[in-house]
This record gives sequence, C-alpha cells and structure tokens, in this order.
Amino acid sequence: MSCLPPRFWPGLAATELWFDWEIDTWPLLMALLVAMSCGLLGAVFLVRRTALLGDAVSHSVLPGIAGGLLLAGIVLENNDHVFGASATMLFVLGGALAAGLASTMLIEALHKYSRIKPDTALGAVFPAFFAVGVILIRLAARDAHFDQDCVFYGSLEVIGELNQVIPTLACSILVVIFFLCFYKEILISSFDSQFAGTLGLPVGLVNLLLTSLLALAVVVAFEAVGAILVIALLIIPAATAQLISSRFDRVLLLSALFGLSAAFFGSWMTVLLEVVGFETARAPTVAVFAGLQFLLALVFSPAQGLLAQAWRKRALESRILEENLLGSIYRLSGGVSSQGFRLKEIAAPLGYPPGKLGGALRRCRARGELDVDRETFSLSARGRERIAGIIRGHRLWESYMIHEMGAASDHVHDAADYIEHHLQPGLVKELEELLGNPDLDPHGSEIPGAEGAGA
Repeated sequence: MSCLPPRFWPGLAATELWFDWEIDTWPLLMALLVAMSCGLLGAVFLVRRTALLGDAVSHSVLPGIAGGLLLAGIVLENNDHVFGASATMLFVLGGALAAGLASTMLIEALHKYSRIKPDTALGAVFPAFFAVGVILIRLAARDAHFDQDCVFYGSLEVIGELNQVIPTLACSILVVIFFLCFYKEILISSFDSQFAGTLGLPVGLVNLLLTSLLALAVVVAFEAVGAILVIALLIIPAATAQLISSRFDRVLLLSALFGLSAAFFGSWMTVLLEVVGFETARAPTVAVFAGLQFLLALVFSPAQGLLAQAWRKRALESRILEENLLGSIYRLSGGVSSQGFRLKEIAAPLGYPPGKLGGALRRCRARGELDVDRETFSLSARGRERIAGIIRGHRLWESYMIHEMGAASDHVHDAADYIEHHLQPGLVKELEELLGNPDLDPHGSEIPGAEGAGA
C-alpha cells in the first residue's frame, strides 16, 4: 500500500477534491442560506442571553409541523411533497410558527406570573412540546411521504432542485430585510429594553418578529440540518463572533460570516472525506466545522482567547513583581536615599526567594529604573518616580478605606497592597480630591507628592 496521502494517489483527478456542481449546487446553497439566517438571529439571542431559546423553539415547533402535516392531509388531495415550495409547506410553516410562538409565550408567562425562573420554565416547556411533537410526527408519517430522520437530523443530500430551496431563500431575505429596517430597535432593546420602551420604540413588536423569524428559520432549516443540528448554527457562530468582538454590529456580521464559512467548508469537507473513503452526512460535518471555528477563536482570539488571557496574566504578574521589587527598595531606603541594597535584603521583606526576582531585576535595569554598583541595587530617578506613584495610590487607598468605608486601620494594608497595582492615574486623582490631598496616611507615613508620583 502506498504511504502517500490519498489525494496524491495515481489516477485521482483534482476535480474529485472539489464540488460537483451538478450535484452540490442546491445542497450548498441551502446550507449557506440556513447558516446565514441562523447566524444573524442567533447573535441577537446570544447578546440577549437567551441563546437557548433557539434550542427551545427548534424542539417546540415539532407539534406544529406534525399538526400542519395532518391538516394538509385532510385538506389537500395531493400530498406528495412535504418540504420545498409546496402547498403542504404552507401548512407546516403555519403550524410551526403557531407552536413556536405558543412555547415562547408560555415560557414568558411562567416566568412572569409565577416564581419559576426562566431557565426552569424553558426546561419544562420545550421537552413537553417536543414529546408531543414526536408522537404527532409518528401519526403524520403514516399518511404522508415523510422522512422522520430528515426532521430530526437533516439531510442536505436530498436537496436537488430550486423548488426545495425557495422557502429558505425567502426566509433569508426576510431576515436580512428585518435587520436592515429594525437595526436600531434591535440594538437598543437587546441591551436595555426598558430604555427602548421609554424612547417609544416598539419593543414588543420587535420581540414578536424576532421570535417569529426564529421559528420560521428553524422550520425551513429542518430539511437541511434538522431540529437537532440547527441549534449548532444558532449558537456556535454567534459565540465564535462574540469571542472576536464586543461591538454589536461586528458580532452580527461575524456571526453571519462564520455561519457561511462553516456551511461552505463543512460541505467541502464531506467531499474530501468521501475521497478517502469516509462517507458522512453534510449537516453534522457543517456543525463540526463550526465547532472547530469556535475552538480556534477560543484559543487564539486577540481579545478573549485563552492565549491572550494567559499572556495578560503573565504580564500582570511580571509587572506586580517589578513594582514589589521597586517598592521594597523604596521602603528600605526611606524613599529619599540612593543607598544600595543586596538582593537578599530586597527579597526578605517580600518573602520571595532571591532567585525569583532575577527577571524583574533585569527588566527594571533595562528600563533604567535601577542603578547597580557591584552587587547592590538602588533606585534611579526614573525608578523612584514610578514607585512613588504606586506607593501614593497604596496610601491614598488606605485613607479612603478608613475614612470613607469605616474599615479598621489594621485591616487595610492587605487590600491596599493588592489594589495598588490596579489603580489608574485618573482614580488616584479622584482619591486625592475626595480626601483633600492628605500629606500623611492613617499610619502617619508620608504620602509621596503628586509631582513625585508623576501625576
């Protein structure tokens, strides 16, 4: 057997590694449309901290779908097509919309008129709706050409003509138009619904339209990704976008883009997997690719990624170590002398082993904050200026805790020792004005002047 990767095997055409547009056009378009509409809607509900409402709606619309199928079987004579642009689809959409709105209204009513919390109400309502839907689906499937697995797990592979994509296309257009027309109302009501109400914005109408569009998007997504995997497209792209940016407009755009990229590359991944002999459904592969995007953002996001957080934590620890080092020399010298001290003398008041201060010593020397004479270290003018600001913040915070918060004088040092590394110049200035620019702290120690603190 050859050890080369399958794509380098002899006889394998490059076209086999790409889409076959005669087969893949409509499934890919369906996946892209579903991902875009779910990405936009999911971002709003995630920002509103109601992301699992999409989960609830995706399960709760099942009774409506089954009811629509049963009613269509009674009213319509020809009931060959369930999804796509068909008369039956109108009954399915109507029933699903009614069920989705009913479930969300019931969740809201349980929370508003009882002591039940929102998460409890959500957990109680949607399993009940889902169970009823499963029973009705069994009944509806007897009288219609209906694939139950399609509803639960989706089947992009069966999308073979434009007629099947039209409802999803119409839904995506409605979602985009809604966001273009009501962006201001969505933005304000998502962050402060009470303020939006005082401005006279139609908060109730916006919420109703959002829920209706969510139910509609979930229903038209059934044929593509099913009731289970639609949750991935509602939540994961939006969560990925929120790791990248905190601006609402950017979160919306990024969520849609992450959804589109997951749909495209997830569909392409199924082609590659088929080439190596591993056949898989497209819908779960799209969800897996969306999950991979989330993991990458979780690790490498410049703002909220794990690596960025670890870097900031390490930088903070290094800065605190440097400031403690300078502070130890400052206190040993009384704040005025340029006397030098050995490393053991500097480390002793801090409780650190001398070796722990090696890196901090090198960084402070490189910035010109320490003067070195043989094996002794003393503060330079720049070092005294830097640490005087830290000491000033420390002693002002002690004064604030005693005079404004009523803390005991022997209980303030540890808190001030922690907070001194986080006080910004603006807050130090406010403390000065609030306390009347004191010269001494509560223990009688001199507070370094504003000029000494670099203020």
